[in-house]
Amino acid sequence: MNSTAIISLQELANLVNKSKVTVWRWWAKDKILPEPIIINGRCLGWKSTVIEKWLDKNSKGEL
Repeated sequence: MNSTAIISLQELANLVNKSKVTVWRWWAKDKILPEPIIINGRCLGWKSTVIEKWLDKNSKGEL
């Protein structure tokens, strides 16, 4: 992935094979996702490098 790429909520949901609601809950309620970038005050996105590190760290357990 490009180091400056932003992964959207939908893209992250597809990447981990979960629903957008589940991914949102991981961030907002469970606090297991890194802080996203808020785009236009409404949309969530994550730097691809941050998500790659998070996936590497959490790949041993079940997401």
